Amino acid sequence: MLGKMIPRVHKNILFAYLSNRNVVNKIFSKFEERFISYQNKKFSKIELNRDQALVKLNEILFKLYGQNYSEKKGMWSEHLILFSALSNIENPPNSILEIGTFTGDTTRILSALFPHSRILTMDLGPGEILNSQLYQYETRNKKLFNKREDNLKNLHNVNFVEDNSLNLIDLNDKFDLIWIDGDHSYPIAPIDIANCIRLLSEKGLAVCDDVYLRANNKFDNGRSTASIDSLRSFTSAGIIEFELLLKRVGFFSNYPASNKKYLGIVKRKFRKSNLKFRMKGV
Repeated sequence: MLGKMIPRVHKNILFAYLSNRNVVNKIFSKFEERFISYQNKKFSKIELNRDQALVKLNEILFKLYGQNYSEKKGMWSEHLILFSALSNIENPPNSILEIGTFTGDTTRILSALFPHSRILTMDLGPGEILNSQLYQYETRNKKLFNKREDNLKNLHNVNFVEDNSLNLIDLNDKFDLIWIDGDHSYPIAPIDIANCIRLLSEKGLAVCDDVYLRANNKFDNGRSTASIDSLRSFTSAGIIEFELLLKRVGFFSNYPASNKKYLGIVKRKFRKSNLKFRMKGV
């Protein structure tokens, strides 16, 4: 009986200890400091400055929304800091493609960060979104479409197209920055990634959202390894190189491990192709 009681007593003591808000905050802060340190090193590895980027991003967000960056707000995440960092480089992206306009928040921020760049953003039309039951949490009472319209109005350098991203197979333009935030599961994610690698300029970067290292590929709860599987396959073939950044640096975004998501930063390796095709008998 005593043996059964001791573990229970220990758990109660631990719970009471952790219930102290200051203690919990200190524990979470320590972990978050480690995540931020990790993220800063990853930014430095790709020759970007996260701290400077955050300062600029906060200036932009305050002008647009009257508040500073917080990863707890809606869909905001480290991708915005990454884009801000890219806007600070000597030769920032001149041409940008966004797959997955959603509410238009990221589009609006991209337009402000890159005012002299041309931006093409695409997403499914209202009918297809409603029929496919995508974005259900945002489509009630036309919430998504109203917010998208509000965000995209008066953006002088943005062209919004209602279309399926699979139709990018017909596009021959080149882009310096591509944000891949469409369907993250099989079979769409690998096709989007393949199309975007083809559309990258020589100095271009593609950024894949919501990269899971472990997941159920039935896309349970929005999780799939489709992106990481594709990135690893293209890397093995010598076509790309990629780095992973944390999508968010908060404690609960990284624990348990099943919650952890990454941003995949993709650079194409341009090389002379050895492929030749001849019709038989020609």
